[in-house]
Amino acid sequence: MPVAARDLTKPLLAFWVGDYDIYAAEHAAQALDLANAMTLRPSVFILDDVSLVQATTLDERLGGEHGGKLAWTLRRLLLDTAEPSFLAGYGQ
Repeated sequence: MPVAARDLTKPLLAFWVGDYDIYAAEHAAQALDLANAMTLRPSVFILDDVSLVQATTLDERLGGEHGGKLAWTLRRLLLDTAEPSFLAGYGQ
């Protein structure tokens, strides 16, 4: 089955699926599909397991070097992501 082309007019958003995984997707159902495709068992997650990542989490400084320098944020990683996909593993 061919994969539908991404609608470039819709921004990718960050969604929690479960407690630790974040996916870049156009909508919650797409994030759910991505998460379930990555599991070894069919349909482990349901739509109730999906929630939007809040702006404060997207902007947290992560991976800082010595002296507290900014290494990256989830928002920067999301902006650099071109296609719906796994974004990061991160605890809520």
